[in-house]
Order: sequence, then C-alpha cells, then structure tokens
Amino acid sequence: MHMNKRWASGFTIVELLIVVLVIGILVAITSLGYNGVRKSTMNKVAQSDLHNISAEMERALQKTNEYPTTVPDTLRNSDGITLTVAKSGKTVVYSGLSPIQNGVLFGKVFQDLINEGAGRGVNKGGQTQDVITWNGTWNWPSMQFTGWTTKTWNVPVTSAALLSYADNFNPVPNGDWNEFQEPLTKNFYYSMVERFQEQGGTFPITSFWDSWASSTNGGVMAVPLPTNGISTPYYCVEAKSSAYDDVVWHITQDNKLVSGEC
Repeated sequence: MHMNKRWASGFTIVELLIVVLVIGILVAITSLGYNGVRKSTMNKVAQSDLHNISAEMERALQKTNEYPTTVPDTLRNSDGITLTVAKSGKTVVYSGLSPIQNGVLFGKVFQDLINEGAGRGVNKGGQTQDVITWNGTWNWPSMQFTGWTTKTWNVPVTSAALLSYADNFNPVPNGDWNEFQEPLTKNFYYSMVERFQEQGGTFPITSFWDSWASSTNGGVMAVPLPTNGISTPYYCVEAKSSAYDDVVWHITQDNKLVSGEC
C-alpha cells in the first residue's frame, strides 16, 4: 500500500491535510483581524457615548445647578456599551491656603477616599480586603499611610513622587491572590493627587502637623481649612463594553476622557 495514493480528485492524503491546515490558519488570522477591528470600534463607540453624555450632563447642570446621579433619560447608549454615572456631587475648592492648611487638605482628601471605599478591594477568593486604611501624622514633617504596605511621606511631597510610587507599586506576596492591590493602589494615588489639586491643593506639600500638638504642649498645630471655599459640582461617568472587559473609559466634568474606571 502506498501512502501517496491519489483520490478521485487527484489529491493525496498529505496534500489534503496541508490544504486543511492552510485553511485553518487563514480562518484564525481572519478571526484575529476581525476581533481586533471590532475591539477598536468598540473603543471609539465608548468614547463617542461618553462625549455625548458629557454634553447632556452640562445641559442638566444649567437647568438644576447640579449634575445628575444617573444617566439622563434623553441619552441612549450604543449597542454593547453600558454607561454608568459612577460619581456625582459637589466639592469645595479652597484658595489662599497656608502651608499647614495645604497639608491638612491633603490629609482630608486621603480620608475622603478611604470613606468612599477607594482603599478596599476584592482578592481572588472573593474576600474584601482593606489595602489602604488610614493616615496619621506623628510629627510635622511627615505623614504616614497605613495598610498592607505602610508608607511614610516626608516633606516636601511632590506629585511626581506620589505617582511614581503608584506606578511602581508591587503587591504583597501570595502570587495572583492579591493582584488587585496593584491597580487599586495606583488608582488611589492618582485619584488623591487629582482631587487634591481640584480642591485647591498645591504641590509640593511643605508642611503637615504634629498630631499631639496643642496650645499648651507646643508642637505644630493643625490649622482648619477656610470656611469660604467655593462649592463646585463634579461627576465621573464610565463606559464599558459587554464584549471586551478591557474596553473601559471614563469622562469627568472637565471633558477629560481617560482609559479605565473612575
């Protein structure tokens, strides 16, 4: 028996196998190309939807002096895209802060994020964990962020140093069980820097305060924030694709379009 026996069509078994293999490769290449084009399209659709809702949010602000907490009824999202108003409210913007007040505002922004749950995430086992939990000052030139990884920041504290720490943060051991800590910490620091500046804080931060200080025992006392801050509305809307987990964008009140969640 000869392996190169030809069928009625004139092809050998080997030739047929080669044809099938080539067809399989071409189908795979076509599928990958189509998938890439579709994903790129979904990114553009998500961005377009966010620009549309941004315009609607501004129209609502003109009518009610505040941003909606849900997607306006006048807006229809595109097929395969989910829009969510992740944040909406008003924040106080300060001006003319003293160096100590600047540090106080930084501590307040940190605590606000903690209160909102920004320091909490879910591990691979589905368990909720507090990654960043608290901040405290023991003497005026530093502030300590406590959690799974405790970090002390000594003045002067720059935005570049905070963001560099976030970009290079390595989660605690245990393999991928706690891999959520890396993006959580990065998002926390980026949100902290952004919100601090939005509320009138300035870098570098040159002074904190002594937590134990009082008018009788000395030390650097904390100085309350001014009472004449300007209340400013804000929002953050997310757009996510139902087909691609990594197609996620968000937009804020300054019409700033950014990849990822709020």
